[in-house]
Amino acid sequence: MSEESVIKAEVNKKDVGTAKLAAGLVAGGVILLAANLLHISLMFFLWPMFVIGPGLLMLWPAYQSTPGNQSKLAFLAVPGAMIVATGGLIILMNLVNHHESWAYAWTLILAAGAAGYAYMHRFDASNERGDKAYRFIRAMVIAFMALAVFFEVLVFQSLGIWWPVLLIGLGLYLFVKNKRSVVQ
Repeated sequence: MSEESVIKAEVNKKDVGTAKLAAGLVAGGVILLAANLLHISLMFFLWPMFVIGPGLLMLWPAYQSTPGNQSKLAFLAVPGAMIVATGGLIILMNLVNHHESWAYAWTLILAAGAAGYAYMHRFDASNERGDKAYRFIRAMVIAFMALAVFFEVLVFQSLGIWWPVLLIGLGLYLFVKNKRSVVQ
């Protein structure tokens, strides 16, 4: 490889880096301009990143682990996954402005902890720990759905007109499904 081709390769890398920076600046400017013109508070949507960021940092040692070189800090995947899940739930609750859902959303944080545990032990020869974690995740998701129905229908009564519409839709679905099985 000649010296000239090495210099050209270095110049091309510089050009690509400059182009990426320029694209990032333009995209950031467009987002800030749109938020300004539409009177949208970006901090309202972005502050959960201060929760998600540390959680991702705690997941990093487990991510860097390999089958032959397990990180001593891989155990941080459990609280890291729980923190990331908390940040994600905060984002969703901010979007729909329904913070009452914490009454049942906590089950998803426990499921995220189990997912972090399974991820931490993903290189174990026997998948026993992973199987237990997946069973726990499944149980927490089912608990989430059951508690969501309980709280939304009975306690918060937030479904209003949607509850009868959902019942009608479910009935129609079962009716059509039954008709198809009879015809076949």
